[in-house]
Amino acid sequence: MIREAKLSDLKQIIELEKEYYEGYFISEEVLAKWIENGNFFVIEENSKIVGSIYFEFLNEIKDLPWYHEPITGLGKYIYISEIAVDSKDRVPILFNQVLKAAKENNCEAIIWLTGEKSNHDRIEQEFIKTNGFKMFKPVENWEYAPGQFIHDHSLWLKKIKY
Repeated sequence: MIREAKLSDLKQIIELEKEYYEGYFISEEVLAKWIENGNFFVIEENSKIVGSIYFEFLNEIKDLPWYHEPITGLGKYIYISEIAVDSKDRVPILFNQVLKAAKENNCEAIIWLTGEKSNHDRIEQEFIKTNGFKMFKPVENWEYAPGQFIHDHSLWLKKIKY
């Protein structure tokens, strides 16, 4: 079942992120703000969170640091800020929530930032390359943690067709 995330899901979301991001995860404080902002969905099976996605609306195509304050309001673009799954088969289920929101809000495109080297990057790359995303631009220095940067990420864009 897919549903909006609740604050009571925090511990399970963090555990899922640790698994998906190979030990890395967003702090409980940041996740709580994201959940309270809305646009944070989870897949729940047998009382267990097995997938999560958080997205925000932007008015320009850009990358955001992984740790950031939630962006409120609507915009022309949807930016996928976080995804975590226990199986790559769950990515399309979560992405459908994003696509639905994009169409309901007349967005022009969906923005997805991902890298190339980690297991989760490969899962995301496989999905975006087979689902109409085009590479928009490489990101020289993406801040994955406060003051820590990665140099292998790129912004991908999927234009919305109406």
